Amino acid sequence: MKFWTLLLALAAGMVLAKVAGLPDKLQGYHGWTRVNIGKVTAAGAHPAAKDVYVSIGLDRLLTADGKYRVPLAAGVIFVKERMDPDTLIVSTLYVMEKKSAREGDWEWSVFEREGNGFKGGVLANPAMCVGCHQEAKASDWVFTQVAKR
Repeated sequence: MKFWTLLLALAAGMVLAKVAGLPDKLQGYHGWTRVNIGKVTAAGAHPAAKDVYVSIGLDRLLTADGKYRVPLAAGVIFVKERMDPDTLIVSTLYVMEKKSAREGDWEWSVFEREGNGFKGGVLANPAMCVGCHQEAKASDWVFTQVAKR
């Protein structure tokens, strides 16, 4: 009896852990491969403390010499968390989802914190994202390099 009660409590906790405002495909992204090891604090288009996650494992993401396998496969998703550097509370999620195996064919989304969840979605006009990320053409428009492990 205790086993089933514990199992039910765990299942209820997983349901409650769903983050409001995020699509199902992004739920649980903290369980994905973390691209960086320490917080990224370098200046750039999204200044602040950052962590970046990708939806596939390193074996599918990188070549033997540690570079991205380009072009990346359709369905690969990168999530970049932007955090307040003092509290480390995530304020914004930037999402890139690969739509086809063609180089540079990404869908861009932004989610802003709203209470305990997020609000946002796919950008209707991602010109600013595209304009900047074209500079990272050699890595299929991905700036953050995978940290050595």
